[in-house]
Amino acid sequence: MIRKLLLLLTLLGSAGPLAAQEPTPGQLRAAERLVDVMRLESNWGPVTEQMRRYMRQAVPDTGGLPGEAARQYRETMDKQLQEVFTEKMSWERLQPEYVRLYASLYTEDELRQLTAFYESPLGQKSIRIQPEVTARMLGMVQRLMAQDTP
Repeated sequence: MIRKLLLLLTLLGSAGPLAAQEPTPGQLRAAERLVDVMRLESNWGPVTEQMRRYMRQAVPDTGGLPGEAARQYRETMDKQLQEVFTEKMSWERLQPEYVRLYASLYTEDELRQLTAFYESPLGQKSIRIQPEVTARMLGMVQRLMAQDTP
């Protein structure tokens, strides 16, 4: 299950490996503005719920456990997934990481240009449809993984 979660998180990241650099204070401020304009916080809840649903479906079946044991197994898995997504992957924990990531990958000028794009009508549309893009991507990942399952 952890391997599938790591695969999913890897697929969610769109940037390839780039040379890491220590961001300047200006880059950090510009990246924080970009993260705000992109409304990543408001989209994070639906994204995590989609990932939880995907992980619930990706968890192996109960291995033929009897009724009550199977129910308890599923409850335990749901509780663990809830914990991962509400505590380990909460927006409060991720927001500074997002800011730092963007600040380390883009120059301050590039961050301002991205902010200007996301403030435009097309940028706002991109933000609005991102949950749908994510949902479809998760469906695609499920189909691909199911094809590889013997």
